[in-house]
Amino acid sequence: MKNIVIPDKYKSIVDKITVTANEYNFDVYIVGGFVRDIILNRQSKDLDIMVCLKNNDNDENKRFAGINFSKILSKKYNLSSPVIFERFGTAKLIVDNEEVEFVMPRKECYNLNSRNPDTQVTSLQQDALRRDFTINALFLKLNDNTILDFTSNGLSDIEKKIIRVADTQNSKIIFEQDPLRILRAIRQHLQLGFTIEQDTYNSMKLSSKRINIVSYERIRDEINKILVENEPSKAFLMMDDVGLLEEILPEISNLKNIKQPGRYHIDDVFIHSLKVLDRTKNDVVIRMSALLHDTGKRVTFKNENNKISFHNHDVESSKIAEIVLKRFKYSKDFTQKVSSIIRNHMYPKSYSSVWSDTDIRRFVKRCGKEVDLIIELSKADFGRYSNVKNIEELLSRVKDLESKKMLYTKHNLIPGREIMKIFNKPQGKWIQDIKDKIEAMQIENPSITKEDIIKNIKAKCL
Repeated sequence: MKNIVIPDKYKSIVDKITVTANEYNFDVYIVGGFVRDIILNRQSKDLDIMVCLKNNDNDENKRFAGINFSKILSKKYNLSSPVIFERFGTAKLIVDNEEVEFVMPRKECYNLNSRNPDTQVTSLQQDALRRDFTINALFLKLNDNTILDFTSNGLSDIEKKIIRVADTQNSKIIFEQDPLRILRAIRQHLQLGFTIEQDTYNSMKLSSKRINIVSYERIRDEINKILVENEPSKAFLMMDDVGLLEEILPEISNLKNIKQPGRYHIDDVFIHSLKVLDRTKNDVVIRMSALLHDTGKRVTFKNENNKISFHNHDVESSKIAEIVLKRFKYSKDFTQKVSSIIRNHMYPKSYSSVWSDTDIRRFVKRCGKEVDLIIELSKADFGRYSNVKNIEELLSRVKDLESKKMLYTKHNLIPGREIMKIFNKPQGKWIQDIKDKIEAMQIENPSITKEDIIKNIKAKCL
């Protein structure tokens, strides 16, 4: 095993913890994925510190070792008070602007209808075995800078690039107790490029339907992490294979075997959606838009030839996207952005070089702040086809007008109070009609002066 080097970002934090532990007679360990990432030279985060008493004290004192240590550390270095979670024997403390969690070695007792366990203090080895995968069950003892591998597979699985349950004697139980681990296995397979060991994979399949005991917020967080990885399609294909996709995203699973008309379409809507997903940049908003952009495609059969047709699928897809995102408790702003991108992603496809600058401004007005992402989704949707050149030309023209400050209209150039004064009329709905006319003039000619606008609206409306 090579020398363990703590990342520079965390070195001062680890030094403070180690010095304090030796001074106050504690054993302290970095635990979880942080140790794995150090070995793999990956960027580390989520620093968890397990704290044990050196002497053979009673369980009550052992249970509060992490909490008590965080208080000592806080006082020693004049830090803000830790946030205490007595039920789990844990504490969170901000050290050098980073959140550090202090925990006890624990075993977990699950209710079959919940993934939230009751906890008891236990041995280091039992704590390692209750963790999800061997590669995440390594302990780095800071007192002497040694790695403890209680599963006997953690270090070798990192070397062999394997994801395996920590407790191989109870692989099914690992996922039954916390089915979110199925998504974590898929995510880490994608992030690390590791292969999921076969017995582990089989156990994932057996427990996939239990995902309904996990909150949508926790599932959402895992999906977000997957979406920003390279080739996220691989994760969704694996979700489908283990039976998870139909449980958490039936709107995507239901797209399988729906064929699209036209000579360009060789894939069903499911595979097409995943290919579009991979062709977009690593951003949650555009990736989610790509994933859901064709969910509204509904197959209807016309006449005796069973001709397939799709009706307003972009509008329908945006509605379905809103339903999905509300289910996963995404923010209103996020949901509106994705819905807008999907609803408008077909418009760039209608672009041709005969569009005037005014046409482009109308298009941008319709798309709003998401115009770049709408064009990107449209381009990704086309894939390799010749129409992509048109979309690239549209994007070029948008950027050109923007650089010349001729793309957007000046907001509220003539306020409502001034309009009332010009027409000598009281407040009413008629003001919005005037503002719409003003905006139309600006879209036609973004450099039009305020004086010319007033002159025009007086001529048209007085």
